[in-house]
Amino acid sequence: MQQEELQHNDEGQSLFTLEVQDKIGIIRINRYDRDFNLFGCDFIGQLRSLLGAVLHRQLQGLVFISAKPNNFIRGFDLSELENKTPQQIRDFAIDAQALMREIECLRVPVVAAIHGDCYGIGLELALACSVRIATDSASTVFAMPQIRSGILPFAGGTRRLSALLGLKEAAQLLFSGNKIGCRHAQQLGLVEVLTSENLLLQTALAHLAQLRRAPSAARISPWKKLRGRAESRAFIRNSLLERIHNRYSSVAFDNSPARESLLALLKATEAKAALAAEANALSQLFFSEQSQVLRRLEQTTRSMKSHYRARSEVQDIKSVAVLGSGFLGAGIAYLSAYRAGLPVRIKDIHLNEIRKALHQTSLLLHKAVDKGELAPGRMLQIMQLISGGERFIGKPGADFVIEAVYENLALKQQMVSEGMKYFGDNIVYATNTSTLSVKEIAESAPNPANVIGFHYFSPVAERKMLEIIPHEQTSEHTLAKAIHFAVQQGKIPLLVADKPGFFVNRILTPYLLEAIRCVIDGEAIEFVDRSLQEFGFSLGPLAMIDDMGLDVLVQSLPNLEACFGSRFALPERVRYLIENDRKGTKNKRGFYLYHSDSGERSMEDGSIYHTLEIVTSNNLEAEEIVRRCILMMINEACYCWQEAIIASREEGNVASVLGAFFPDFRGGIYAYIDKVGAKNIVAELQDHVRRYGERFSPCSWLLELARQES
Repeated sequence: MQQEELQHNDEGQSLFTLEVQDKIGIIRINRYDRDFNLFGCDFIGQLRSLLGAVLHRQLQGLVFISAKPNNFIRGFDLSELENKTPQQIRDFAIDAQALMREIECLRVPVVAAIHGDCYGIGLELALACSVRIATDSASTVFAMPQIRSGILPFAGGTRRLSALLGLKEAAQLLFSGNKIGCRHAQQLGLVEVLTSENLLLQTALAHLAQLRRAPSAARISPWKKLRGRAESRAFIRNSLLERIHNRYSSVAFDNSPARESLLALLKATEAKAALAAEANALSQLFFSEQSQVLRRLEQTTRSMKSHYRARSEVQDIKSVAVLGSGFLGAGIAYLSAYRAGLPVRIKDIHLNEIRKALHQTSLLLHKAVDKGELAPGRMLQIMQLISGGERFIGKPGADFVIEAVYENLALKQQMVSEGMKYFGDNIVYATNTSTLSVKEIAESAPNPANVIGFHYFSPVAERKMLEIIPHEQTSEHTLAKAIHFAVQQGKIPLLVADKPGFFVNRILTPYLLEAIRCVIDGEAIEFVDRSLQEFGFSLGPLAMIDDMGLDVLVQSLPNLEACFGSRFALPERVRYLIENDRKGTKNKRGFYLYHSDSGERSMEDGSIYHTLEIVTSNNLEAEEIVRRCILMMINEACYCWQEAIIASREEGNVASVLGAFFPDFRGGIYAYIDKVGAKNIVAELQDHVRRYGERFSPCSWLLELARQES
């Protein structure tokens, strides 16, 4: 075997390394200064030099493969474009397009052998190859996430993705920026072959031999040719694209520049025009306000992951115990087994609840299989990691215990006392709470230093953020273990102060209560939700309450109201809904109607108005509803900053987006406060005090900020 490194970077290490085996070139991708492959601007020159060596040696095939353990190419480092002019960015995009065209037009077959993340420019590179072969692994995930940074693919990815998958499937991936697993990718036709990780290179080399014998034209199916001809017709293409565009843009009317550019780009049927539109879109959108706030938000998220990972350099957790079942316990067990690969034992005094929890974990795993994220064989292996019972048997084996019983201080104190006596003082004990004091819970523990608070958000399997709450006696080792476990579960941890409601529930609860008050004041349920969705929330507040459970919201209020006053007071008429057993999606009775079989949300439940003894009058404009609800969230976020609930406003921005669904294109709650201005916000709050009451009184930090602006 011959090996060659070309075009070293500034640190003397090349991003690409060429090996030659029997006239086959193997290009290994390895960014030496990072744990994952993230391309910079220099990737074009480096890779072009390597392609020259491939042509010079008259190689008969080429394989792209990563040298990283769980990562193909995670994307492009957009920070490298920040000091460039629009013209320089446009020229860069044109150069990247030319490079992908060179790969596509090589006279030899090219295989992308993919294991791990394949995002953005990584997927654009894979699309330029003749064939994509991927590992049948949960780690192998594909996405075109550029829309979430307020930009578009810039190296010909939109055109190639549309040609490969068809306009409908490609547009859905491009407009949403969603990730898909390897099996889903195979179903769509994005990946031709799935194989095991240890056979990836061998399979790629074997496939190259087949490709050399089959002309490329013969590999295009008649269906693809027919679909391509149909989608080249302007009427069909435009009609299909408008429907897809409306589905995504109708939720947030202000989040439009990148989507409008994407729509125009996809409507172009001529390749040269489409590539020019891509390059122009990057140079224009990169400097847009939307792209800047989205990129800042993403940079903070990455920084949080890196910062918290650095604080968690401890030994891996070997086994987990979950005390309490239900939907919460089931979700925690599922994440611990599926994401972290840990054996989990669920304990509950009610055997029927354990059965429900085990059934729920099974449903979640089957859902992952159906979505193509998980192989059936791997699902069976994971299911073997999860068990449950009324008591623990044998020797205590868990080194990390998560208590997930309902919000009752005396019960949680009993659980921590009994749990630590059984498992030993050296285990880490995480109590899941949304409003109770972790310090008070830990008072009954034999070793309070090993107790820490966790706050999972429902549904546990889908929400990215986890609040971690150390109390004043929590040891640094316990904190490190807790962060480590959160990262193992795939969560983004957020350290918050040990005060009722912490951060996400603190800002979210007044917002939700104000939405309920709007309904009580005569506004229609769907109109209230639609108004907030037009502002940019992915889910309306009343639908959000149905998802979390009205009973859960009501249960958390007494402690919050006792600490913070009228901002957390329950509107009296809500008692009628509780008495009417309105728990939302849990029992398919809430603000909305739900299909009895699928559980899908359909339309508002008109009988609620009768239950609340109100008549809808719809006196408010959508903007007034938005202002009422958003002002309550803004003011509470200011209280949280004033009380040092979070360490930085940048982290608060991320938490507001991931935890409270605040619109990402607005940059998060504190970025929005900065944009609107404290002086304007205080004036609005004071006006609402006169109209609706003292719950809108601005906090002192916000008043001081407004005075500084004057």
